[in-house]
Amino acid sequence: MARMTLDSLEAKIKKAEERVIRTGEIYNAACEELQKLREKKAAIENEALVEAFMKSDKTLEKAITFFATDGVKEESEEDPKKPAAGRGRKRKTTGN
Repeated sequence: MARMTLDSLEAKIKKAEERVIRTGEIYNAACEELQKLREKKAAIENEALVEAFMKSDKTLEKAITFFATDGVKEESEEDPKKPAAGRGRKRKTTGN
């Protein structure tokens, strides 16, 4: 009876190994498809960025500066009409 159990375990092990191999192949194929889709998305985004730049009146220098600073204005370039952050009147709150 011990021999029968060992044989059945060996058969189950072989089936499990085959299932792991199949699953791995499916996983690898899915990863490849995902990578291709991400590459296509990046290409579309890059194309849209180039089109937007070409339609704009910005120079290459201005665009590079914008992206290098994440679009944050320098302190000296702030809008003089706009109050500085943190300044202004505080509202009174009525609390009970």
